[in-house]
Amino acid sequence: MNILAMIIASAGLTFGLAGPDCPLCAEKERIAAGAVDPTPSVDPAAYASADWPAHNTGDSLYAKDFQGKSLPVALGKETWLSEQVKTEGKVLVLDFWATWCPPCVAASPILDKMQKDHKDDLAILAIGGQREDEDTVRSYMQEHKVAYSHLFDEDQSVFAPFESEGIPLVVVISTDGVVRWIGNPHDKNFKKAVAQTLKVDPLVNAS
Repeated sequence: MNILAMIIASAGLTFGLAGPDCPLCAEKERIAAGAVDPTPSVDPAAYASADWPAHNTGDSLYAKDFQGKSLPVALGKETWLSEQVKTEGKVLVLDFWATWCPPCVAASPILDKMQKDHKDDLAILAIGGQREDEDTVRSYMQEHKVAYSHLFDEDQSVFAPFESEGIPLVVVISTDGVVRWIGNPHDKNFKKAVAQTLKVDPLVNAS
């Protein structure tokens, strides 16, 4: 009887570990099914030693300088106007813009091509809400289809801390959440900054 009890107990323990209450097993199943991509581990020292793009300076930097620092306000409260995309493990470009701003509209083809060229490693998020309502942005989106994503931030909670003197303003962020470059999308150094960030980002290269 004791031996039988031990066998039953052993079998019960085995079933318990493999059952629905096993988070690790469930996660492995989701990864195997393609529902979740496993995130490679990256040594923090790799970020410290990477050859990041040179910071923007002088008259080209018309916003508060957060280069080399984390975003002053975390993303997450914005409303997604386009289909939500995965941003984890990707270099981010935040584009603060408005439909009434000609230079902002003129930058759209630049951002669209950039997103198409780097669809696996880059997520461009155009964040609207500058002195216009959500319906105005949605209407613009219907007439101007692009590959990058549109979000709406009514309170401008992410943009406000930059104290920018104008828009468009783009912010390039590496996969560790650090701002690597700030400036104008029409600046010749913008494309270079994005390309360099993609080239040296440890997590992008580990994927």
